[in-house]
Amino acid sequence: MITEALVVAEPGSPFMYQEVHVDDNIRDDEVLVEMKATGVCHTDLNFRNEKTVPGLFPAVFGHEGAAIVVKTGSKVRTTSPGDHVLLTYTCCGNCKYCNNKDTSYCYDWERDNFGVGRADGSKSYAEKSGAAITSHFFGQSCFAKYAVVAANSVVKVDKDLPLDLLAPLGCGIMTGAGAMLNVVKPTAGSTVLIVGAGAVGLAALMAVKLAPSKPSKVIVVDIVSERLGLAKKYGATDVVNSKDHPDLKATLMAITEGKGVDGAIDTTGRPEIVGKLLESAAKKGVVVTVGVGSLTAEVSTNIFNTVNSGRTYVGCAMGSCYPQEFIPVLLTAWHDGKFPFTDLIKKYPAEDMEIAAKEVLDGSVVKAVLVWK
Repeated sequence: MITEALVVAEPGSPFMYQEVHVDDNIRDDEVLVEMKATGVCHTDLNFRNEKTVPGLFPAVFGHEGAAIVVKTGSKVRTTSPGDHVLLTYTCCGNCKYCNNKDTSYCYDWERDNFGVGRADGSKSYAEKSGAAITSHFFGQSCFAKYAVVAANSVVKVDKDLPLDLLAPLGCGIMTGAGAMLNVVKPTAGSTVLIVGAGAVGLAALMAVKLAPSKPSKVIVVDIVSERLGLAKKYGATDVVNSKDHPDLKATLMAITEGKGVDGAIDTTGRPEIVGKLLESAAKKGVVVTVGVGSLTAEVSTNIFNTVNSGRTYVGCAMGSCYPQEFIPVLLTAWHDGKFPFTDLIKKYPAEDMEIAAKEVLDGSVVKAVLVWK
């Protein structure tokens, strides 16, 4: 069938809104969906420029889909045609991590989410000429009106919920909230820190109110004053503009009266930032990385100080959560007014992706969502 999609022809090329062919002869473990909305994540924008993955381009990215199920494969039991669904990452469903609901650490995670198609290399999108286009990015490649997605990426939701507002839950919002609740796990009287007040960072901030125990200090660092204003609105006790306070370690130690930060989340993926967070960690403190910049970036740490402090550096993929259970928790909190992530959204027609990308990158928009006609 013919559908509209946003295609990136080669690294650095624009997202071109064009007609493509989608193979609707789906496999037993796949679902054909009609997309209603797609969140724009920095990962999509980063991969648009990626030069180290052979065979990646041309590609359809997108991994925060909200859709209606059109058709399901013969082995799919989790959803049916007509269901409203949110899309998240995929997994094999059978390894020890998947069996323990640690699906974001699936043995096949990198292949199935960052590959160039299905596990066997086949692709569900093609140019009208027949030339293949990479599909199944995060199991979905949902920058398209119709998409063939992995059944393991589907989370069913109530039909009365607004899909055009909920799409970002599948990655960015879930990641920030999960990093706070599942990894940092604030304790009473502790100090937590979030570097980067974008969608992921503000979701982590909002999630503090959902934690069983509340920290005494919640610090947010960014370079955009408007975003720091949002951070104060959503519960930050202290905000730091790192343009005005370039010595991050000294600033954090001053705020914490020399004791350091108990739990820090970095959304930037910048090694120099992570290094400063390790240096300003409290005894037994944890530094959590959720953001990735360069795929080859590395972080070093002083072994003596690490041993003496007992500090921990932790990677966190997709909020270290099980989406089929965690997304409904966030939806309930949103419905109850306790997790207002939809305040961050600006909607765009899907064909205006380049405008949306520009405004996300220049910091004027926190979370862009594309709406499909």
